[in-house]
Amino acid sequence: MSTLEFQNEQAAERRAGLHALIAFSAMAMAFWVVNSTSIIMEEARDGHGFNAWKAWFLEGSSTAYMLLLCWVAVRRWERRFPIGAASWTRWLPAHIGGAVIFSGLHVAAMGLTREALFPVLFNEAYHFFGDPLQTFLYELRKDVLSYAAVVLTLTGFRTIEWHRLEAAAARTEARTHHRVNLKCGGRVMHLTAAEFSSAKAAGNYVEARFGTRTHLARMTLNELDSLLRDAGVDAVRVHRSWLVNREMITETVPTGEGDVTLTLSNGETIPGSRRYRDRLAA
Repeated sequence: MSTLEFQNEQAAERRAGLHALIAFSAMAMAFWVVNSTSIIMEEARDGHGFNAWKAWFLEGSSTAYMLLLCWVAVRRWERRFPIGAASWTRWLPAHIGGAVIFSGLHVAAMGLTREALFPVLFNEAYHFFGDPLQTFLYELRKDVLSYAAVVLTLTGFRTIEWHRLEAAAARTEARTHHRVNLKCGGRVMHLTAAEFSSAKAAGNYVEARFGTRTHLARMTLNELDSLLRDAGVDAVRVHRSWLVNREMITETVPTGEGDVTLTLSNGETIPGSRRYRDRLAA
């Protein structure tokens, strides 16, 4: 791996972590507001005299430590055991244990802070650890969901960043070496762009013909079109489901109502839609 590639990967990892934690922080703050106001409204509905700042403090102490643990610990733990990067027998036990430790630290820090500051702020005692096991199990249910949300958010943003890196690398390969990289299952095919003849959309995939072989790649026709143009191929969209190499078109036959049938130099026949006739003519 070159120095530039390593730097790009590190930058992508930092962006993924930052975006994930911003997203989770926004969700956590929203839950803080909703939970705090819910407590205030319930107390008011029951006719109890209640200091609203207590609700903000109680929920805020939980949110603050949760965000701190996510930033300091969970992010690094998830990076060490990323989901899908290896066998589930490796990352699943790691994250089960991570969720339990996360909850234990969260409960301890939150409880100690509440018991220490409640008398100072509100001039009354607060007992959080009356039954430590029951308290931990009660909080564990919620903390496991929070932990899972952080890990999945990190995984999602990392996947986005890696796709961007792969797309940038593919464009560079196309412009520099006039080759097209196609992800076909677990393989990456490095194909000479000039050998492209046609491609057909197939759901979330594209059936692309290069030379005498057809490759099924997970991409869109627009993405393939962009790569081919970067590689210097005069690709043209002739149908909503078809892309062809203009230089290989040898015959255009009208079929009525503005549609056409295209014949390529390799003998392929491709349908052409009147909707795309202007592109073909250009």
